[in-house]
Amino acid sequence: MPALNTKRLVGEIASACGIRLDEADPAFVMVRLTQLALEEANQELVNRVSANLREFEAAVERVQTRAGRYLAAECQEGVATLRRELQNDIAVAGVGAAELVEKVHRAHTRATLIRWICVGLFAGLGLFAAGLWVGARCL
Repeated sequence: MPALNTKRLVGEIASACGIRLDEADPAFVMVRLTQLALEEANQELVNRVSANLREFEAAVERVQTRAGRYLAAECQEGVATLRRELQNDIAVAGVGAAELVEKVHRAHTRATLIRWICVGLFAGLGLFAAGLWVGARCL
């Protein structure tokens, strides 16, 4: 707190009230005593506010740390769930693809088998017809 300007106060009191005071007057002693008491109370208040501010900052850091841990746990849980779902989707897609490949394989195998059976039947019929024709002409 700045020092009290007693000369200015003496001048203002003398001009306003017409009372002459000097700097050793008991009124100034009371003012100075009050000023010292206020300075001490002010310093104590500043110390308390500083201590409370430090405690508040420490509490905020603890809350921030807890919130960070909680958020990290939630993120890990979400990522794990997403990973499981993706693996399930991949497994389902793999099974579906395997079934589709099997169906395509069966379709191609059946078509190929039918094609060769038809070729064999036509070849056999052709040979049989050729044998009948040769038998009818030559015998």
